[in-house]
Amino acid sequence: MSDTISSGQFSLAGVSAAAATAFREGRKASSEQEFLKAIQYFTEALDFDRLPALFQARVFEYRGLCFWLIGEFRAAEKDYNESLITSDNIGQKARARVRLGELADFRGEYDVAAALYEEALQEGIATENLLVVGRARRGLGILDRRQGNTERALRQLTQALAIFRQGGETREQGRVLTSLGRTRQARGEYQQALSAHREAYLLLESVNDRWRVAQAVNDIGECHQALYDVEKAYEHHQNALNLATDAGAKLLIPEIKRNLGVDLVESGQYDQGLVYLQAALQGTREHGNREHEALTLYQLARAYLQHGDDALAVQVVLALTHVAEMLNADRYRALAAFAHGELLFHQGRKAEALNELNLAMLAAQTAVDRGILWKLHATMSHVSENEQIAAVHLNIAAEFIRQTAEPLQDERLRQCFLNAPPVLAVLQAAQINPNQI
Repeated sequence: MSDTISSGQFSLAGVSAAAATAFREGRKASSEQEFLKAIQYFTEALDFDRLPALFQARVFEYRGLCFWLIGEFRAAEKDYNESLITSDNIGQKARARVRLGELADFRGEYDVAAALYEEALQEGIATENLLVVGRARRGLGILDRRQGNTERALRQLTQALAIFRQGGETREQGRVLTSLGRTRQARGEYQQALSAHREAYLLLESVNDRWRVAQAVNDIGECHQALYDVEKAYEHHQNALNLATDAGAKLLIPEIKRNLGVDLVESGQYDQGLVYLQAALQGTREHGNREHEALTLYQLARAYLQHGDDALAVQVVLALTHVAEMLNADRYRALAAFAHGELLFHQGRKAEALNELNLAMLAAQTAVDRGILWKLHATMSHVSENEQIAAVHLNIAAEFIRQTAEPLQDERLRQCFLNAPPVLAVLQAAQINPNQI
């Protein structure tokens, strides 16, 4: 893990030979994803007397990151805060702020994360610390995506990627490409998402970042899942689960299990799918990750509704609405309102369902989420009792489907999407031949 584009060289001047050795061993262990061993070495380095403040602050930061990667969030936060207050070096303070921002983001505390990233960005610019500037822009881009401002997210992430490409920071490039892929995916731009995720995979594999390689494989599978290529999605997600388990990437496992649950439900293995979805929900709650809690609740709600378990669906939709309110982001408002609208429709409460689906529509349009929008319009074409309005919704759904399918370069994947029963139902109702798209 080089810091080749950080401001100035990180100096070990004034650090005893023994402390420097422990530090280097910690860095080596961390690079090899031996995080517990790295924590031991970094702790040993910090135990020495008369250490320079900047050295101490950097070791706290690195040890905090190791704690973060094994899911020890309180210990990570404590170390990041120690890093922030131990040294007066502006560049180091900015590095610590970015890490604290990542922690706040993970917890769904988006306003706190945004303030930390903004301050770090200004400090990074002031000290010409490009590593900090790139990381802060990546963090802000992720927050923009979560809030539904995907255009601004793409600008921030593209700038971050340019910085890391310029500096030859392979691992950081991979991290940004993962975020770019997820942003493209949220927009329904699956071809560009797949390209970004595949490039991220190659870069992260080249530096043997097993933790994030598992993440890239999971994300590739998620694109296939969104395009109803369930068999391929399941293959990727099973592989991702094995990789994450081997790498000890506990934070990733609930997310991967959610995807496996969706794959199984979609392929008709409802009971097995529920086992994974419920395990995913438990995992996200244990980690305190509200974003993935919301996504898991949404998929559980859809599974229950599709199989007529309305009583369970009611409980899950209420929980989803609560989490969406805490997150205070359009993407999750859209998911919660969509699930609630579908539930009301199942219950025969058409007028209430239409109101809820209109709320979902407003939030989803702000989030520019094409993958949700076509499903929403398709649902509204069924709920609306006005034939002309229903026809408009149907045509809009078909247009979003066309926009999703046309850029796909893999003909097999394109046909898989166009001939999936939910997609085909919309196209046939709109009198569109899928072979002509």
